[in-house]
Amino acid sequence: MRTVAHLSDLHFGRTDPTVTHALLEDLHHYRPDLVIVSGDLTQRARSHQFAEARAFLARLPAPVMVVPGNHDLAPLYRPLKRLFQPRVKFHYQLPGHAPGAVWSDDELVAIGLDSTTRLSWQAGRLKPGHLDHVERSLADAPEAACRSVFLHHPPGNLAGHPFEALAERGVDLVLTGHVHRAHVEVIAAPHGQSLVLVQASTACSTRLREDANGYCLVTVDMPRLEVAVQGWTGEAFHTVRRHAFEKKGEEWRVIARP
Repeated sequence: MRTVAHLSDLHFGRTDPTVTHALLEDLHHYRPDLVIVSGDLTQRARSHQFAEARAFLARLPAPVMVVPGNHDLAPLYRPLKRLFQPRVKFHYQLPGHAPGAVWSDDELVAIGLDSTTRLSWQAGRLKPGHLDHVERSLADAPEAACRSVFLHHPPGNLAGHPFEALAERGVDLVLTGHVHRAHVEVIAAPHGQSLVLVQASTACSTRLREDANGYCLVTVDMPRLEVAVQGWTGEAFHTVRRHAFEKKGEEWRVIARP
């Protein structure tokens, strides 16, 4: 069994220190095996914001994997930097956190995909190269492992290949953020495969939309997954709701929690 903490949209530069401290306390309580951050670690990709993000990552109680979000690229008001070196500060300020990194053991494979694009502020893109990277990374994956992918943009904000293409390549779980709203669903491909999509809300920033601050805890115990949506009450994080899924063949189904 593996537990993955899925955080997104930290937006250092626009964070609430009380929420950030409580988030760390909650993560230290649950002690996940892996922490995944699906982008927007900073508000405006400034050096001091990356420094705050780096200090936060160093305090997490597990190995960390990250991918950039649109806010982590050079801003549009610096057009030359955005056009020619959009991710240079992300790579320089977060050494050891390559967006295409892969975590793999007998129970879990996690693949990072950089869905950001230098020519758009909000929209992302799933490219053929991403699918090739997924195929290569899963070629020798353990048969019983949960095969997961994480990127910043959810389906509604993504151009290029749909998430069904990931299901067709054997992906079980996709973790995203960007819209600051917690959402969990099964996405089915035309030929019977499916995957579980988990979107996390903003973990600790003041840039709230529909949801309060929150993150997700994903428990992997194949052929089952359980997703606990953690939400901020104003005093602490607590479990807002749970979702449970079971895999039958190549298809994921919602099940009632025992």
